[in-house]
Amino acid sequence: MILYEFEAKRILEEVGIPTEASVLVSEGDADRLRELASRVPGPYVVKAQLRQWGRGKAGLVRFADTLDEVERIARGMLGLEWGGERVRYVLVSERVRVLRELYLSMMVVGSPPGVLLLASGAGGVEVEERARGGLLAIRIDPFEGLRDYMVRRAAKHLGLQADELAPLLKGMYRALWEYSLLLLELNPLAVTDRGLVAIDRKAVADEDSGNSRLSEFLSRYEGELGDLQREARRWGFAAVPLEGEIAVVGNGAGLTMAALDAVADAGGRPGLFLDLGGGASADRVKAALKLALSQPRIRRVLVNVLGGITRCDEVARGLVEALREAGRSGVKVVVRLSGFMEEEGRRILEEAGLKPCGMLEEAVVEVVS
Repeated sequence: MILYEFEAKRILEEVGIPTEASVLVSEGDADRLRELASRVPGPYVVKAQLRQWGRGKAGLVRFADTLDEVERIARGMLGLEWGGERVRYVLVSERVRVLRELYLSMMVVGSPPGVLLLASGAGGVEVEERARGGLLAIRIDPFEGLRDYMVRRAAKHLGLQADELAPLLKGMYRALWEYSLLLLELNPLAVTDRGLVAIDRKAVADEDSGNSRLSEFLSRYEGELGDLQREARRWGFAAVPLEGEIAVVGNGAGLTMAALDAVADAGGRPGLFLDLGGGASADRVKAALKLALSQPRIRRVLVNVLGGITRCDEVARGLVEALREAGRSGVKVVVRLSGFMEEEGRRILEEAGLKPCGMLEEAVVEVVS
């Protein structure tokens, strides 16, 4: 679950990490927008709150010098649709005087298991380009925790004093565990004349952790889900609506993303990313395809399955049942099957009038054409 920035900000404040003064404005607060914004000292930064990245490049982070400008910008953002998501909240923040922009993040990694600390002396919107060659990576063993020598290494890399950086790193590490975070990113972390200030932040939480500290965030997230995401969540699918008319269904996030990229590269317009996960049964495949077919804008579906723990014959049975029950005969469905029980899966599909493809490239050409 990607947290809103204002939710991540609250977590940082609870663990003692300095942030800028700000006020949150929701769609329901639009009539009180000026009153709320007046509680923040100017000049201002007005930021749309979204559960996705890239808002800065999309013009959804704007500077303002007066309350009139704040009101105009914020009203223009509230209710706006971007990336399949509606802007429900706007954060009006104090524009901090920044001397230097830094980058800090901590993320949970699995091989080997632990926490990866990343630090760069170049932060901001183009951090990937600016940090190239200058990114420090430190692996933190969860059994040992954050050690003093790690703090000293990070501080030296960033040109800071260790005692200046230590409270912030310790706070980040504490937040990671107390809130079951998979990622906590400060970008930029601002060097100011009043010390370090986390003026922008991202966080991803493990929504399946059962952590009671996430209950408020999880309740807000579930309340915002549309019918597609709510049904996908019920089945344990990862579903992301997109702008096109081709649904891409696969078993595994990497496999599904590769198929989605291939469709886009071939000139197709993906309209749905749907990851079944591994070991999908016929019932799960049936539910996934019916979910894709329930979206009115979807006119074509690419199903890309590699059988391992997922059996191709189970996939085929689920697809045939879904097509029989969905009642959308005008939708083109292209299937690529390969792997365990592939021959049986192909037989089931061919008897139902579907000719499966053996290679992804073949399937992509077929679904795009």
